[in-house]
Amino acid sequence: MCRPTDSGPEALPSVPHQYWIIHGATYDLASYIKSHPGGDEAILLGRGRDCTELFEQYHVLNNKHLRVLERFRVTLPAAKVASNNLKEEDMVSTISALEGEEADAAAVVGIQQPAAPARVAHQTDPFYEDIKAMVRAHGNTKMSAPFVILHCLHVVGLVWAMKLWWQGTFMSAFILPYFLWVLCAAMVHDGGHFAHSKRPLVNKLLTHAGALFTNSVGCWYLQHNILHHSYTNLVGMDGDLDSHHPYMRIHPEQSMLPANIHHAVRLVSHLVMYNFAHIGLTMVSPISYFRGVAAQKKGTASAKQAQDAQTVAQYHGTVMLQLVTVLAFYITPFLRFDFSRALLLTLFPTFMMSIAFMVIAQVSHIQLDAEAPSADLEKLHWARRMALTSVDYSQSSPLWAYLTIGLNMQSLHHIVPGVSYSQLPALYPAYRAICEKHGIKLLERRNLGHAFWTHLQTLWVLSKTHSFAEVARKLA
Repeated sequence: MCRPTDSGPEALPSVPHQYWIIHGATYDLASYIKSHPGGDEAILLGRGRDCTELFEQYHVLNNKHLRVLERFRVTLPAAKVASNNLKEEDMVSTISALEGEEADAAAVVGIQQPAAPARVAHQTDPFYEDIKAMVRAHGNTKMSAPFVILHCLHVVGLVWAMKLWWQGTFMSAFILPYFLWVLCAAMVHDGGHFAHSKRPLVNKLLTHAGALFTNSVGCWYLQHNILHHSYTNLVGMDGDLDSHHPYMRIHPEQSMLPANIHHAVRLVSHLVMYNFAHIGLTMVSPISYFRGVAAQKKGTASAKQAQDAQTVAQYHGTVMLQLVTVLAFYITPFLRFDFSRALLLTLFPTFMMSIAFMVIAQVSHIQLDAEAPSADLEKLHWARRMALTSVDYSQSSPLWAYLTIGLNMQSLHHIVPGVSYSQLPALYPAYRAICEKHGIKLLERRNLGHAFWTHLQTLWVLSKTHSFAEVARKLA
């Protein structure tokens, strides 16, 4: 849920909201928003914050963006935050030295002073350079033709399911969540990562259409694209970790729930809450956003609350529209049918969508071997961190890519989110070879069942122990 909180890094960019911080430098891209090839929603994600990881993740096909970016650099003393270690004269000189579209990005990206802090988001890494070369060699990064045809058929299926739901048929409670997941959730996830099409308008329309009954676009952008994809499994920074706590403990660095609650009760309560995740995405997130805006107006918001509220406010209209459609979904059946049938038509799709999201999405990150001390993870280049904080399974199967909307290959998806999930099975063998070349051990499971079992083991351990040391003793 996109809950603006007080948690997060102590050092926040002290720049006005109209600026972007990339590789430690400050840019005023306001005049470039309408001209941005990836669309306005993509570029607005980084406004008012350090968006280095986002910038890198979505610019893999060439280096044109580096030359374009330099036209908008501004000198702003207040923008010198703890992670700003880029020498401006070095950036200018290396930009001018670029020759041709495919010049080595290492000449520009990641120039860092020797006395750098632990976080190395601004450094370059040969592993990520090989990943970019792999994607460029692959060619098509957007949705493949077979998946486009499949989604068109799903539209017909969704309309049919919605018609049955409107008529109050028992079967619609089971059919509707299937199409909401394989079509709407896929549209929001791939479209929200600007991976459906090369045309920004297509990505925008599909994302907002799919989000009407699945989640709030603005809140999703904040929690998923920005906080989760930039800071995966970093406590206090990853929106997915923080949105569940203190109700659910899913990382060893998080505080325990009340000691007077038996650990078995904690685990069962955790799994019960999985059934309501969809309500969090569709209703709690927008409400949390409005609370953050109210706190900002009152002057009681923390720096991070204000920053997050400003980010979501850029998509205020979509938040309002999605909230209206979701309320209509939950209210309409009670106006048309008896209480028991209305309960079935609202709660069962909610439970199914919640379980699909939590099981398929969370098993990839809430794993003991994917969770390490945040201070250690921050010492890694962000691309290596993505590879080491995600569990993959059934990677060669287009069927499982379809059923999980590509979330069975989370480590690769996190490094190149702008690549459609329909392309990931073809890319994965080359990706595995690159990981082996650079000494990165992929975290793999045989299938979803295996991944879910080790996920349950993780939850069980976390319900009983307090720290990484205690977790290690439990596993010894």
